Amino acid sequence: MRRNLLVLINELGGSALARRIGPITDAVLSDAAIEHEVVSTRSMREIRRRAASARSDGFTEIVCVGGDGTVGMIANEVGDDSIVLSVIPGGTGNILAKHLTIPTQLRPALAVIVQSDRVVAIDAIDRDGRLYLLNLSMGLSSAAMTDIDGRMKRLLGMAAYFLGVLVHLARRGPVQFRVTVDGVTRRVRAREAMLTNAGFSQTALEPLFATSRADDGMIELSVFHMGGGRGLLALLSDVVFKRARLRSRYMLRLIAAESIELSSDPPLPVQADGDRIGDGSVRAVVRRGAVRFRVPDTY
Repeated sequence: MRRNLLVLINELGGSALARRIGPITDAVLSDAAIEHEVVSTRSMREIRRRAASARSDGFTEIVCVGGDGTVGMIANEVGDDSIVLSVIPGGTGNILAKHLTIPTQLRPALAVIVQSDRVVAIDAIDRDGRLYLLNLSMGLSSAAMTDIDGRMKRLLGMAAYFLGVLVHLARRGPVQFRVTVDGVTRRVRAREAMLTNAGFSQTALEPLFATSRADDGMIELSVFHMGGGRGLLALLSDVVFKRARLRSRYMLRLIAAESIELSSDPPLPVQADGDRIGDGSVRAVVRRGAVRFRVPDTY
């Protein structure tokens, strides 16, 4: 089958790594006799434009070079298309790439693109037509993310998010949440409500979301009520010892196959895939198999 790849490189603030990716990728794809074009830019508008026109321009696949934000942005331009996305991780967390078992180093990631025949269709959280591939939350994490800027992410990496959550954990008590999953409504006092599509692979939080898969047609909703001091200690214990055996003490786990509605009193910030998207309430639907990704044959 003929392959023609559009390589879109988010230049990652002009780093030396970004300048090396283009020539190396070009050489590897040329050696493999794969048709391709490399576009390296700092313009998000240019990345969106090229992604949106990729199919009509004759490309069969887009190689996304950047972090989760770049991958998500490109995915929104090609959703419901037959075009395949490949990933060369280049961000802070690279959570989706890790979940899909894509190597985080350049040449192993290129080897997947060149050698793997496996393509999977992953689900998405659809809010008003905008697709989110990783997570959506209201509460501690969303409040923390509003305080984290690009400089903190570069200096601390994923630790910046954990630090922010701890700060807001000390500041905020539980609030009243109203959650509706596939038409069934519950009310619970909690500190956080988080939808996850891909979990947090290869991070300290992985044990808490080990059952979350991006290609199972479902979205998990975890409501962290903490359960007082014992619940918080159980949560910390599970994170430290890499297990999730005590979740009933601190977490309510629900599974959504169709739709989710969240609201809080008082209104709390809402984030999705690391970006603040509003306050107080959100409605979303489960989009099964929304975007196709090339993954290792062993996935």
